[in-house]
This record gives sequence, C-alpha cells and structure tokens, in this order.
Amino acid sequence: MHPTDSPSAREIQATAAAWLARRSNGEHSAEDQRAFLVWLNASEEHRKSFAKAEALWEQMRGLDDIADQQLAEARAFLANNRQRPAPVPARRRYAMAALALISAAAVWQADWLSYLNDQTYQTAVGQSQSIDLADGSRLELNTNSAAKVHFSRHGREVRLVYGQAVFTVAHGDHRPFEVYAGQGKVRDIGTQFDVRYNDDWVSVAVLDGEVEVSGKLDSAPTPLHRGQQLSYKPSGEVTSVQAIDINSFSAWREHKLVFQGRPLKAVLEELGRYHHASITVTAPKILYTKVSGIFPTDNLPQALQTIATALQIKLTQTGPKSWQIDRR
Repeated sequence: MHPTDSPSAREIQATAAAWLARRSNGEHSAEDQRAFLVWLNASEEHRKSFAKAEALWEQMRGLDDIADQQLAEARAFLANNRQRPAPVPARRRYAMAALALISAAAVWQADWLSYLNDQTYQTAVGQSQSIDLADGSRLELNTNSAAKVHFSRHGREVRLVYGQAVFTVAHGDHRPFEVYAGQGKVRDIGTQFDVRYNDDWVSVAVLDGEVEVSGKLDSAPTPLHRGQQLSYKPSGEVTSVQAIDINSFSAWREHKLVFQGRPLKAVLEELGRYHHASITVTAPKILYTKVSGIFPTDNLPQALQTIATALQIKLTQTGPKSWQIDRR
C-alpha cells in the first residue's frame, strides 16, 4: 500500500488484532507500548477497532473455558461408564449425549478460532501492502498478489493464491509456519523469505535464515539457506539451487527493480506487473538486447525513458497508458 493510501476498515481491524495478540503473549516491550499508543491515538477508528478486538478476545476466552469444562465433564463421564456397568439403553443414551457434547464444544472452539485467525489479503496492480499478523510475523504483498492466512492452535499457515510476498517470521512460537503455493510447500526454519507464484512455477528465495521447500506436499524437502533460490513446477519438479543478490532481489519492497544483463523482453514483462499499460515493440530483435540498471516500479514513463536512453532506441507515447518502441 502506498503511503498516500488510507487504510481500509479491514486493515485497521487486522492491525488491532495484531496489537492485541502482541500485548497478550508477553512480548510487549516499552518501545512496543509507545508505538501502540501512537497507533491507538491516531484516530477514533483505531480506538473502536481495538476495543472490539478486546471484547471479542474476552468472549473467546469465556467460550474456551466453557468448552474445556464441557469436554472434561463429558470425557470423565465416558471414562466412568467404561468401568461401571449400567443398563444398556441408559448407558448408550448417556454416551451418545456425551459424544454430542464433545463434538459441539470442539466445533464451538474451532468456529471462534477460525473467525479470529482466518484472513485474506490482496493487492491491486501497482500496489503493495505490509501486514502485521497476529503472531507478530509480517507479510509483505507485492503488486497484484493475494494470500490467505490461517492460524490455529497447531500451526500457522499461509496460502499464496497468486503473486509475490515476503514473509518475516516471528519466532518463539511453538507452532510451525508454513507457506503453500501451487502444489508445494515452504516450511520456515529461519527468519525471512520471498515466495513468488506464477501459473507455471513457484520461486522461493531466502533473504535471511533457512527454509525447507517441497515441490509437492508429499515430496522430500530441499533445504534452502540465506542468499539462495530455487523454483518448482506444478509437476513437483524442483530446480537446482542458485545464488542470488539479496538487495537486488528484494528491491521491489522499496518500489525499485534491479536488472543485471536481463533481456529487454524480460524487463518489460517485469515492469508490466506493476501497471495497466500497453508497450509495443516494432523490431523483435530489440527484445533480446541486454538491460542493466535500477528502475522505479511506480513511475513507468521514467523507467521506459531511462531504458530508451541507455539502449539508444526510440520511445513514443501513443496514448495515456500506451507506448511504442522502435529502432532509431
């Protein structure tokens, strides 16, 4: 999300939930408290959203207590009746009631946890967004991307539906953090990694720490360390591990793209991810000219003009969002 964009109600609610979780898990420092107060006092909407989150949290805790008590009583009843014979019709009736109680309590808990911990985030073309998740982790979505987040008592799961995202994972949480994209899975062991999901492949790059990548859910994982990248296809085939320049690879987080000897065709395709625009190249051979440089993702005219000057080619704007590239 660009700095000029105002946060939506959903984003404010997600931030309120993240602050509540951070304050509740004992990892809230004095610096966090100052940042929290700045956020809380920034607007009335922030204060209302946090108050609602607190109320919902208390309701959930109350429901958990009730459900836990019901589960304990039902299990105790079943255990006692395994030891103490009773008339068959009555024992069967009570056992069925106890099992129903266990099921109802479990569903009750699951529904509330799902309501609190399931979120979907997405960006439009040209937008990016940074989201603080409920466990203290951070999700950064690139242009035209979407992710579904599901946290439960047993795990932290994110499904990258399409696009690209960087995950900075909070540790000190016993639950595994896993990202699903296509048919494969990335399991976090370290701190920060980038996942990009295209129709034909998924690429994973480690910016810090270590992850394990499985091309398919049931395939053996491949370890990946800081400064390394690999890709996998829908078939589950995993490419060999390659070294990357971390600063260049993650430059999109600062609204920049860095290219070193990339064909013009690939550069134009990458810039096109950030804009609704039409770029026509009249001489196909130009597309294979190598391009190097740093280009803004949020200023397409400037990026195209820089490329045209460097390659000594002719750039003509043919409409509000259309350009033509020719030989000089």
